[in-house]
Order: sequence, then structure tokens, then C-alpha cells
Amino acid sequence: MAIEDCAAQRTLIEALAADYRSLDETTTATEQELAALRAEQAAPEAIAAVEERLAAERERLGEITVEGQATVDEFQAVCGDERLAPPPWPPR
Repeated sequence: MAIEDCAAQRTLIEALAADYRSLDETTTATEQELAALRAEQAAPEAIAAVEERLAAERERLGEITVEGQATVDEFQAVCGDERLAPPPWPPR
């Protein structure tokens, strides 16, 4: 991989990390919203809608984790001399 390819990989990793952080914040807010709805014994339809949204957010976090870690692994294998900031997703 050429130097410019390593730079492109780094940019992709940084973008995935930013997406993960943003969605993680959104997911936390959705979890809080769901807890509040349950505490106030909201309508089942309202709770179900938030549960569905939360499931989709968690699924996307998982996808970003897999894609991001694969990109980090490839980067480290090819561009090993270069350092990356620790990714925000949990280790495998």
C-alpha cells in the first residue's frame, strides 16, 4: 500500500470513529428516552417505537465496529509504522 493509500485508510478510520462516537451518543439518549417512557408507563406503541429505533441504532453500532476494526487491522498490517489513536469501539 502506498503512502497515499495509508493516508486514505487513516481518513476512513477517523470518519468511522466519528460516526461511531456520534451514534453512541444518540444511542445513549435513546436508552434514556426508553427508560423514561417505561418509568412513566407510556403507551405500548410509544415504547415499541423507541425500542425499534434503539435496536436499529445498536445494530448500526455493531456494523461500524466490524467495519472499523477490519479497517484498523488492515491499516496496521500494511502501514504498521504509523500510529493510530485508539478506536472508540470496544475491542473484539
